[in-house]
Amino acid sequence: MGNPYPKNRNAAERRSQQNRMRQDRSAYERPHKKRRKKKEMGKILFLVVILVAGLSLYHHFRDNGYWTIAVFGVDSRDGNLGKGALSDVEMLASINKKTGEIRLVSVFRDSYLRISNEEEKYDKINEAYFLGGHEQAVQALENNLNIRIDDYATFNWKAVVDAINVLGGVDIEITDKEFAYINSFITETVNSTGVGSYQLEHSGMNHLDGVQAVAYARLRLMDTDFNRTERQRKVLGQAMEKAKSSGFKTLKTLVGAVYPQISTSIGVNDVLTLAKGAKKYYIGQTSGFPFSHQETKIGKKSCVIPTTLESNVVQLHAFLFDDTSYAAPQSVQEISSYIAQKTGLGDPGKDTESGKNIGAEGNSGGGQTGGKSEQPAAAPVQTEPAVEESSAAGIEESSESAEETMEATGNTETGSQEEPETPSGVISAPQDRPGSSESTAPDHEMTGPGTSNAPGNSSNGPVSSNAPTAAETNAALEAPGQNAVGQPEEAGPGV
Repeated sequence: MGNPYPKNRNAAERRSQQNRMRQDRSAYERPHKKRRKKKEMGKILFLVVILVAGLSLYHHFRDNGYWTIAVFGVDSRDGNLGKGALSDVEMLASINKKTGEIRLVSVFRDSYLRISNEEEKYDKINEAYFLGGHEQAVQALENNLNIRIDDYATFNWKAVVDAINVLGGVDIEITDKEFAYINSFITETVNSTGVGSYQLEHSGMNHLDGVQAVAYARLRLMDTDFNRTERQRKVLGQAMEKAKSSGFKTLKTLVGAVYPQISTSIGVNDVLTLAKGAKKYYIGQTSGFPFSHQETKIGKKSCVIPTTLESNVVQLHAFLFDDTSYAAPQSVQEISSYIAQKTGLGDPGKDTESGKNIGAEGNSGGGQTGGKSEQPAAAPVQTEPAVEESSAAGIEESSESAEETMEATGNTETGSQEEPETPSGVISAPQDRPGSSESTAPDHEMTGPGTSNAPGNSSNGPVSSNAPTAAETNAALEAPGQNAVGQPEEAGPGV
């Protein structure tokens, strides 16, 4: 007899079958979900590992790599730090973050290099700053020297004056030939910066305030531009030592006084952080670039020719970064070949610092001391201290602008007004700063180290000397690369 309840039995079988299917499906799906979760966890762990490794590498290179800064000093009396300004100083600073060593290279401003990729234009390297400000100048240095510049800083001489005054001045040995010219440069620097100072009374060791230190760094007439860049590095080195021995309060004052006057890609907080760790850093080797060079005229311009650029760049990388296996790329070789073809100077020359054949013996550059230099031009004989000379040969005050002075190189302005003299040798800041609407009170009180030591603070004007006039001084400052006596060059920025 059949089941009297067939429908109920079929329903029960269906439920039983469905339960078995659910169990089979759950047994299948659980491992799948677990595998998917494992894959997701694996991706997360992989990303974490990559992130940790990236941060480790970042900190490693940040703490142990090199920080390369391009430093530009411009002769700007109207406050302009961009294009149109004349760059007196072009310097590369390589900072070893692990050791704190700073290596400095002054790029001679008359160096004949490619200053623009777009036009493939070649000229003196400081022309790049005049035409395109720090952007074009940094690009030109990177392209010619095959280096990556991390940051830049541009200052004018007023900022340097203030910085050295805050630090309390620097001690510099002045040679007799330097002393014969420095007082006229002091007068010119007072006029251009608006900061008072006083003239030096003797050669030998002198404690220099900001104005005097800047005047020393700008000296050019009695020797060469190569010696001038060495003086600049000497002043920077002395200022660095003073900063290391100063407290953080002084360094904070320094940053506050100077930072608003400069143009830089370095943030003020980064500068303050560096100031806190100032004792770690020190200036090691310094040199000029190109290490091997010759001077020649291209058109009417006196230029410094690297011999050759390729071999000099190889040496530069060894000097700045201790990279002794560096080989110049094709881009540098092409620029080097063009310069060699243009000038006929295609053979690697002698390193003027150490006398070695560069590019062949792996020479890593010169040191702090200067190497060979041209025979200095004869300086005027100064028989008495400047503070006792007659005012009959008073120092002339140039009224020309920077560019007008350049075009009139070698000419003395005749319409200048003599300044009164007192026996003290104190120079007051001018009442009207060139290029500025600000005025300085007649009783302007001179600031800066050493001022109080000057006899007779009541002076209102500079003493005279038989050193070069202010107009002659300006001509030397605005016309790098010319001999003290020579034919005038083509007018133009950086000539």
